[in-house]
Amino acid sequence: VSNRFLQKKFGGALLPHCRDTEILNPLKFNAADVKEKMGFVEKKILMFLGTPRPHKGIDDLLQGFKKIDNPELNLVIIGVENKQEFLKGIDESVKNRVTIISRISFNKLPEYLSVADIIVIPQRRTSDSIGQIPARLFDAMSMAKPILTTRVSDIPEVLGDCGYLIEPNEPSQLADSIEYILSHPDEAYKKGQAARKKCKEMYDMSNLESSLKELIERVVVRKDLK
Repeated sequence: VSNRFLQKKFGGALLPHCRDTEILNPLKFNAADVKEKMGFVEKKILMFLGTPRPHKGIDDLLQGFKKIDNPELNLVIIGVENKQEFLKGIDESVKNRVTIISRISFNKLPEYLSVADIIVIPQRRTSDSIGQIPARLFDAMSMAKPILTTRVSDIPEVLGDCGYLIEPNEPSQLADSIEYILSHPDEAYKKGQAARKKCKEMYDMSNLESSLKELIERVVVRKDLK
């Protein structure tokens, strides 16, 4: 199972999400060049990844974003299935600062992530989210990005002090935290680097291989003892 909620409910071994930290490597990209290519020159990018379902806190993010008076800050939402329908729900006052991108292939993910100044994962605490760890958390960690997320499920344990944690369902707290991160770039950079270091040490693909090997060996030994 991928998190402690499922482990407590069903038992079994805990095998968290893992990522190939060589593919998701920030050193492979020049963020300024990629920003220029994408039309975000001299902009700060707040990024949300994944299908924007209610339990993922997209409404909280949009409400929080509306509270921030910063014309240089753009919100990029990646993973929207119906762009036109989604745009109808965005307040007119910020619509010109919101970029909607449909689903992208995994091989394009690192490049898109490279332009983000902050990755936001505003999970709500619901029946859909308490047994879920967002895979995008590990993507953002591997890419050494400043991460703003909520205290839901195992997120605090996975991220620890390597990012910014707030309470779920709190748009005002979300807005305040975004402004804080943008005004403390050195601190945010250090947290991003710490997140990548932790990802390489604990959530790299090699860790999954070792854990699976150990688990299989334990199962084989138990079977032989019967």
